[in-house]
Amino acid sequence: MTASRIPVICVIILVLMISFSGCIKPPENSGSSGGGDSGSWFGGGGKTTPGTGSGTKGTTGTPVTSTATPVANETSVLVPATPYPVETTPPVTSSFTRLPDYTLNETPFIAIFYDTIVFRQNRTAYTYQLERPPLVIEMCIKPNMTTRTIWYENTAGDGKTQKVTTFSPSAWFEVTVRDPATGTIIAQEGFAKAYSVDTGKKLTIRSAGTYLIEFSGNELSAEIQIRVPQTESQTGQPVKNLSCSL
Repeated sequence: MTASRIPVICVIILVLMISFSGCIKPPENSGSSGGGDSGSWFGGGGKTTPGTGSGTKGTTGTPVTSTATPVANETSVLVPATPYPVETTPPVTSSFTRLPDYTLNETPFIAIFYDTIVFRQNRTAYTYQLERPPLVIEMCIKPNMTTRTIWYENTAGDGKTQKVTTFSPSAWFEVTVRDPATGTIIAQEGFAKAYSVDTGKKLTIRSAGTYLIEFSGNELSAEIQIRVPQTESQTGQPVKNLSCSL
């Protein structure tokens, strides 16, 4: 009797195990085109990434698209930007690439400015739009002179005094050409201080553009002429011969 019950009990246990285990769902095909985490980085769905709006599932399982504006520190986002302006620089004037100076015999010039200005720690400025280069600034510097008495000892050991006349130690002059929009210095020339004490000076601008031309100085007078190539639309006066050699 006991031996006949054993097969029946085994059958009952097997039936109970199958009923409680239920059905096993087969794995989904990862290559399907449905929603979820699948999809290309360059497609509309986007790859699901925590903390980002694009491709993130909502409570109903529907992808939610974010409209947040990208910020500059997101290196994976291309942010529209304004191109950096190209700066116009003067030609290199080294001994190897120096451009030839223009002369009156080669190009007909016309004077757009001529004046003799007395400087006593003062400044003056002008603006000009150069359409046809070059623009040539010519200057004759006349520093104030001073007479000093110096003492010296000759070879015989005798002390003597002598009067020496020279230009004032306070005399200086400078012309500065700037970009009026940025204040960038394009070119400079001058007398004394960081410049030579030659009384004849010339500064040539060989690039078209709008320029701010500043003159400043002390204890001197400067004969200044600015000339440009003559054109049908350019007004001015005949070029003068300055009082010094340039």
